[in-house]
Amino acid sequence: MENFIKRIYQKKEDEDIHVQFRRFSKGVFEHRALLDISNGSKIKIKTSFEFAEELALKLAESIQEKTLVTGGIITTEDIRDSLGFDVKSMKQFQGVKTFEIESTLSKEEIFSLKEKFPHALLFLSFESPLGSLKCKVKSPKSGKPGKEDEKPKADFCTLYTSDKSFLEDYAFGAPPSFKKCFIEHTFAIEKIEVPQVYENDFKIAREKGIRVGKILRFMHIDGKEEMMEFSLRA
Repeated sequence: MENFIKRIYQKKEDEDIHVQFRRFSKGVFEHRALLDISNGSKIKIKTSFEFAEELALKLAESIQEKTLVTGGIITTEDIRDSLGFDVKSMKQFQGVKTFEIESTLSKEEIFSLKEKFPHALLFLSFESPLGSLKCKVKSPKSGKPGKEDEKPKADFCTLYTSDKSFLEDYAFGAPPSFKKCFIEHTFAIEKIEVPQVYENDFKIAREKGIRVGKILRFMHIDGKEEMMEFSLRA
């Protein structure tokens, strides 16, 4: 499966994309979905938190037996009885729970985390035949734009791989022979379409509403700058 930005570019709609955008109101949100990609004999992809879950699921596809998985799951629910394995520790702040994990899991067990807890944040670190992934475990900030002279950083996840399909997916729009590429996105949400049945319930309206607008994709490729613009409906 392609990453959520590419699926939006391809005009695909799915629940995963909707979950990515349900926390946004109307407005312009800069410095989102960051990617810092180095392309050489080995590929290094550093990202902001938005890509953590899909990187883990893509990497997990090649697990043949089991692999040691560390990291954490962040959610408002107590998921310990549903996990199928013990958690290392749990922290809680203002109703948000962080479950630290360290367990040997199969591909199917990693995929089941997504199926069981579709609205949780999965920040997993592990190795597979495709490469290695290291993610931080912390609740993402709301993400206000930084100062004008402050360059945003893609330092939440780091993936190492030799599989060129990751370049085709995450660096789409860039020439295949690039060496360094930094990508950031601006989400311009112009309106939120709320099904009439939910109009009088603010909480559900925010969750079910469809964000409509556009995405600006800014690519800094080997010292040159390019920009793509495409519609958003999520």
